[in-house]
Amino acid sequence: MAAKLTNSTLLTSQGETKTLAEWAQSLGCPVQTLIGRLNRGQSIDQAVRTPIGSRGGQNRGAKTPAEVLTGAEMELLLEACSRGATGERNRALIVIGWRNGLRCFEALGLLPQDLDAQRQTIRVRHGKGDRARTVGLDVQAWEILNRWLVVRGGLGIADTAPLLCTLEGGPLDDRYVCSLMTRLRKAAGIRKRVHFHGLRHTMASELAAEGVPMHVIQQQLGHSNLAVTSRYINHLNPQETIAAMKARSWNGTPAPIANANRRPPPGWLDRLRAEIGESRLLLFQDSRQDLENVRAVVLLF
Repeated sequence: MAAKLTNSTLLTSQGETKTLAEWAQSLGCPVQTLIGRLNRGQSIDQAVRTPIGSRGGQNRGAKTPAEVLTGAEMELLLEACSRGATGERNRALIVIGWRNGLRCFEALGLLPQDLDAQRQTIRVRHGKGDRARTVGLDVQAWEILNRWLVVRGGLGIADTAPLLCTLEGGPLDDRYVCSLMTRLRKAAGIRKRVHFHGLRHTMASELAAEGVPMHVIQQQLGHSNLAVTSRYINHLNPQETIAAMKARSWNGTPAPIANANRRPPPGWLDRLRAEIGESRLLLFQDSRQDLENVRAVVLLF
């Protein structure tokens, strides 16, 4: 739909008019679920009348732990895609989830004009909570995306069609993405559970391990505040906990120092800001005495 959709947008289906929020309430789903359906080209009747989970699998509604994939596993997943036009599109879909961290409905809702090749950015017009944001994409991932754009152009697909579409220009369904990830997992020989949102988990964990500041990860993921990102990262990549457990010793024998130049875990100050609030952090001073002893003085009002 061309017009921006909000909670108060009025939609008429089979002679019945409600706001988007009221339709979502009647289905028992978030408003963004309906916005995602409409942005993927579903008719109003389809979007507001199709029950949530009516065609879901046996795991729908079950809580499953997040599983982060390794870089080698991601490479296997990309290699498992076919070599034709469909494979190029699916590789583009995967890198957008992995290297961009987009949610599935955000990726499927993209249009060609949302891409800025010169700046290597993607504009997400309708994120969670209907919030828009601009995210970056690395060079290698952009090359994979560009290969799909070339194939897409050769197929004569209209610019008004979704960026990630069928070979005829139709919208992709999230159920297709779900089954695709399962097929690719089996073909790649990956034993972990693989799903599209897990690509987002993988990117977040990688960024934390690379020492990317927490507020940058927050902006890329589209979280509403820093505290959400802090909880997200602590769950996926609890570096402080892992470091503490690795440093433990037996019978009081000092554990060997793996790295004499070790530094505080990446993002620890951002996590502190998220926990205590930016306004309470008046001063941070690094009072490091030597390479093996890192102390910080934090003044709060």
